[in-house]
Amino acid sequence: MLIQMVETELEKRKQQGTYKGGFGGQSHFFGYEGRCGLPTNFDSTYCYALGYGVAALLQSGKTGLISSVGNLCAPVEEWIVGGTALTSLMDVERRHGMHQWWQ
Repeated sequence: MLIQMVETELEKRKQQGTYKGGFGGQSHFFGYEGRCGLPTNFDSTYCYALGYGVAALLQSGKTGLISSVGNLCAPVEEWIVGGTALTSLMDVERRHGMHQWWQ
């Protein structure tokens, strides 16, 4: 709604000759921040476990990994914290018979 209001105002100013620039508004969804809601106990525990995983990976000198937590349906004591290779999360796209590595 704010973007639409700004676009309307700038269009009005262009017609009056007081604005010559361009505007390309971009919206973003902020999740909890936008709703001002507190994270659940699961969210907090999960993020704590992810942070623990990051610390363990760094201390072990592991690179190219992203912290991961598995077995999330089980009690917290049975969660499995580890690392997942970033390359396993990537997909190489082929266009016109050529790999598009940067996509």
